[in-house]
Order: sequence, then structure tokens, then C-alpha cells
Amino acid sequence: MTSVYYHLVMVNAVISAAVAVVVLIRNRYQLMGPIFAVGMLLVAVWLFCFAHYFQALAPDQAMWWAKCTLTLAIINHAFFLHSFSLLVNKARALRWWIAAAYLAGVFFAILLWQGQLVSGLKPSQFMDHYVRYNRTWYPLLALHLVGWEWLAIGLLVRAAWSATGYRRTQLIYFIVVWSIIFLNTSSIIIPLEYDIAVPPFGFFINPVNLIFLAYVMARARLQDVNVVVARVLAFTIMLLVVVLISLLFIGAATLLVPGFMNPQQILFTVGLVIAIGLSLASTLPRFFPRAERAVQERLAGDRLGYQDVLAGLIGELSAESSIYTLLERVATTLHSQMQVSRVVIFLQDPLLDEYRLRAQSGVPAEDHKQITALAADNPVIRWLLAQQDVLVREEQMRTLAPATWKELAHALDRLGVAVCVPMLRDEKLTGVVCLGEKANHDMFFRSDLQLLTTLATDVALGVHYRRIEEQAIHHNKLITLGTLAAGIAHEVRNPLSSIRTFAQLLPTRINDPDFTNEFSKIVIQDVDRVAKVIQSMLSFARPGTVNIGNYSAGELIDEALLLSQSRLRGKQIQVTKLLPSPLTLCVDKQQILQVLINILNNAVDALTDGGEIRITTGIHQAEGQPELPGKRFGVIEIADNGPGIPAAVRARLFDPFFTTKRDGTGLGLSISQKIVRDHNGFITVSSVEGLGAGFQVHLPLD
Repeated sequence: MTSVYYHLVMVNAVISAAVAVVVLIRNRYQLMGPIFAVGMLLVAVWLFCFAHYFQALAPDQAMWWAKCTLTLAIINHAFFLHSFSLLVNKARALRWWIAAAYLAGVFFAILLWQGQLVSGLKPSQFMDHYVRYNRTWYPLLALHLVGWEWLAIGLLVRAAWSATGYRRTQLIYFIVVWSIIFLNTSSIIIPLEYDIAVPPFGFFINPVNLIFLAYVMARARLQDVNVVVARVLAFTIMLLVVVLISLLFIGAATLLVPGFMNPQQILFTVGLVIAIGLSLASTLPRFFPRAERAVQERLAGDRLGYQDVLAGLIGELSAESSIYTLLERVATTLHSQMQVSRVVIFLQDPLLDEYRLRAQSGVPAEDHKQITALAADNPVIRWLLAQQDVLVREEQMRTLAPATWKELAHALDRLGVAVCVPMLRDEKLTGVVCLGEKANHDMFFRSDLQLLTTLATDVALGVHYRRIEEQAIHHNKLITLGTLAAGIAHEVRNPLSSIRTFAQLLPTRINDPDFTNEFSKIVIQDVDRVAKVIQSMLSFARPGTVNIGNYSAGELIDEALLLSQSRLRGKQIQVTKLLPSPLTLCVDKQQILQVLINILNNAVDALTDGGEIRITTGIHQAEGQPELPGKRFGVIEIADNGPGIPAAVRARLFDPFFTTKRDGTGLGLSISQKIVRDHNGFITVSSVEGLGAGFQVHLPLD
């Protein structure tokens, strides 16, 4: 049996050395990483030396290995107090205690090698040999071996009590792991001096503990402690049920039929039942998840509640009618259910290769205009594009090089967020969902991040399909409205000529000046208005005849600004042009000028004195246009920083006769969309209430 224990302890030593390597690699940018790795390496060496207790050696060899083992144990306990104090940032405050631990370790090591601590060797029930201590010094030595270790555990408990987020979860894991390791080592070894022989069963369990410790130090995404506990409890209950039923059966059979099984058969049967029970305990929850769910509800009811709500939200996204209502619902639901400080959602903008703010919740009023767009070279966007994974602040704090982390931390601080979830579609980053810290300062557990990843992916698909649906709806509206326009023109044109003729003859009635003056003014004004509507509707309804020519987008913008100059100056509106590269469009100049002037006028109407209009040009690949796959479009965007457009209004912007202006006809944007459609293009609109609105005119390049 001693040879089995020898190999088992050596396996523990190899695993401990591997843990040291993992800890060093994963935490090399933190002081704690190298120090803890050295500690685990010392444990590996101690285990290597300790394995020699299970080998038959000459007395002098056995004593030499025993002294090496005990020396490492004496020093290790002081070292782990030091490393744990560093882990909880208490090394400076406890420097005198740490110094005392090292001095005590040196003192006992000197006594050991001078022959005053160990008096010889003695046989042991489960080892080939063990040391016999000098009873004068042994109580003090035992206090050294136990006291510093429990002081270190106490530091972890106190730090975990006041810690938040990932830190608290990591410390809880540490406490559990090191408590088990203590029970499996020191609590078994120390009583041996008093001839209390406990089988060193801990070395069967320690490999699992050491691997678990490596998981805690290497992984930044930890399972929720409550979920782990619930899972363990569910497994344990199932195991106990199987074992108890089997033991009751064996006991009843033995009472009814004495000699039914001999002790060896009973022992074998119990071992077999335990093995079967373990197998069932690990497999049954997969088929009967309600047992684990019931335990989790007792331990983490609140967390399961919001996870259920978010899981339900994923299935309900298809019911949202537009992109903006979809994003706003996601933002408000995440903010209210996960109890995070804020939620901001950015969508990819085809112009200037940036991601613009499209929805937010929980953002204070003073921060509304702090960041409205993320450039492609923003550290957050670069990281998400490279990793295609969730960006968690606490993870990167531990794993990135200091210079890289400083840049990324600054970008996250500006946003005021702790987690950024990529909206991926076909491995392309189409948007970002950013969340602030939780109100209860819990970490974002692995289950949270998995759920958020699924939600973000569904949102990305939802946005994509909404764009397709919106284009199809607009196309159908155009057909219907064309028929409507032709009908209106046919019904109104005939009576229009007679009314106008009558109005022109009215001045001949000189004898009735009141009638002639007032009535003629009213009739002529109404007729002119009807004529204007008819002309607009006719231009909207009839097939477009486009006189194509090649024109610079910059020249078109300059001419539109020149024609709108008086209105811009009257409101003291500042115009900013962002034209990154020359863009030539094949269009009807006069019609596109009409479109640009109409959108400019709408922007001016939305602004108060001193507002800003930004005009941008760019090129992007068609998206959401099934009839034009892969087509390239030149884009002219006119955006203002006004009050924005409510979601309910955005859905009807291009409907004829729909207007929010007192004197508007509601045909300007409908005609503009018609003109652009005649050019095989389309117009889109984006807006966040309080942050302005932007209209993008998409015109094909090839």
C-alpha cells in the first residue's frame, strides 16, 4: 500500500508544479502571479520530498529526506501567509507579522538541522517510517504550522466579506480550496506524533483541489458559487439516496438471512454501489434538471429571476416592429432586470467606419452627449474585433500587459461600463452592447455572459432582418402611394381649372369690392395650394425620368448649402463637412439637390439657434437589400444635434401627408425617397432622442 501512496503523492507533486506554471502564465502581469507560482512550486517540492516517507530507505537517507520535507513545510507556511496578504493587499499592514512568520520559520529550521527538533525515526501504520519529534518543541512547531495558515485563511475571509464582483467570488473559491487542503494535509500529519494514525486519504482528493485552484487562478469567468453549491448538493443528495437504499437492502438481507454475505463481499458491494451512485449523480441531473433547479432557486432566486426574464426576451425580440424599439427594449430590460448602472448600445455606421449610439438606459442627463460614437480604432472596438468575445473589465485587468490595459481601461472609463458584449453576425461586428457595474457589486458570472452573448447575437440578427423588412415595407408603400397619387390628380385637376377661371374673373365685379378682394384671395391661395399638392403627388406617382450625369458629391453638397444659406445664417447654425475622400455620383443633379435641400430644411427646422449640422460622405456595401446583393453605395449623411425623432414618428417619416409641422404638406420626405428610389437607391434615418437625428442618402456606385 505504501508504494501506491508514494506514486499518488508524486502525482500530486507533478500537478502542483503544473499549477505553478499555469498561475505564472495567466497572472504574469500581477505581483501576485509570480509569488503564488513560487509558493505552488515549493508545495510541489515538499510533496516530492514527502513521498519518500512511503519508501523503504536507509536510516540516514530517510532522516535527510525527512528534514528536507519538514524544512519546506516550515518555510511554506510563512510564505503562504506572505502571498495571501499580497492577494488581499494587506502585506504592508501585516509586515511585522510576516517578518515574525519568516523568523519563526528560520528558527525552527535551524533547530531541525541541529538535531534538536527531531529525535529520530519511528514506524507508522500507513507509511514506511515517520519522524519522532522532540516533545518540548513540538507544540510550538504545530502552532507555527497551523497558526500562520489559519491567519492567512482569516485574511481571506475578512477580505471576501468586504470585496465585490470577481474579487469576492475568487476569494470564496480560495477559502474553500485551502480549507480542504488543510484538512487533507496538516490535520492528518500533525496528530501522527501522538500515534493518531489517519489514512492519508487527502492525497486522493488533493489533485482535484489543485486543479480547481488552477481554475480559480487561471480563469477570469468563474461559475456562480451558488450554482456550484447547488450542483454539488444535487449530486450529493442523489448519491446519498442511491447508497442508503442499497445499504438498507444489504442490511435487511443480512438480518433475514445470516451469512448472506461475508465482510469482503459487503465491502465490495458497498464500493460498487458508491461507484454506481457517483455515476448516477453525475448523469441524472442532465435528464432531470428540476432537482438542480430547485436547489438553485433556494440559493440564487434573484439571479435566476433576471436570467429567466432575459431568456424570455430573446424569444420576444421578433415581435418588435422596428430597429429602434427593439434596441430600446433591450436596453431598458437589461438595465432594470440585471440592476446595472447603465446600458448603452452602439450600432455599426457605414460612414467613416464607426459605431454610433442608438439606445441607452440609466445614463445620467449630464452624460448624454459624452460619447455618441466609437471609432474603429477605439481600444474597445479593436479588442472585440480581434477576440470576437465578451470584454469583461475585471478579466483584462488580470491578463493584459500594463500598457495595453491602461489604454483599454481609459476607454471603458469614458463609457462608464464594465462589460462590452459584441453583436456578431457572420463573424462581423455589427454593434456593441455595453453594461455598467451591477448595483449589488456582484461579478458577471459565466452564466450571465453566456446569456448576454446569446442575446447580443439575436439582437444583431433582429437588426439585420428589420432592415430587410423595412425596405420591403417602403417598397410596397411606394406602389400603393403611386396609385393613390394618380387617382388624386385625376379627381382634382378637372375642377381646378374652373375654380381658377372663376377666381380670375372675380375682379370684374367692381361694384362689390369686399367680395372680389376677400374671396379672390382665399380662392387663389387654396387653388395654389391644391396645385402644389397635385404637382407633388404627380411627381411622386409617375415613373421617374432621370437625366443622369456624373457629379461630385462635394459639389452637390456645396450647392445645396448655398441655396439654404439664408436659413442657416438666420439661425446661426454651424455646418461641419466630413468628406474623407472624393466621391463621384451618377445622378440627376436637380433632383438630388431637391433631396438634399429638403433634408437640410428639416434639419434647420429641428434646431434652435446655435445648433450644428454635420454632413458626411462615404462608401459602404449594401446590407439588408436582398434585391441588390453586394452592391456598393455612395452615402451622403446629413445629421443634426437637435432633440431627435421619437420612435413612433420615425416609423411614419416617409408616409405621404404625415407631418409634425404646422404648415407642412407631409410630402417632402416621401418625394425625396421617391427620387432616390428612381436612382435605384434608398434613404435611411437614425436617431436617439435627445442626441439628434441623421438622414443617410444611399446612391448606387455600380
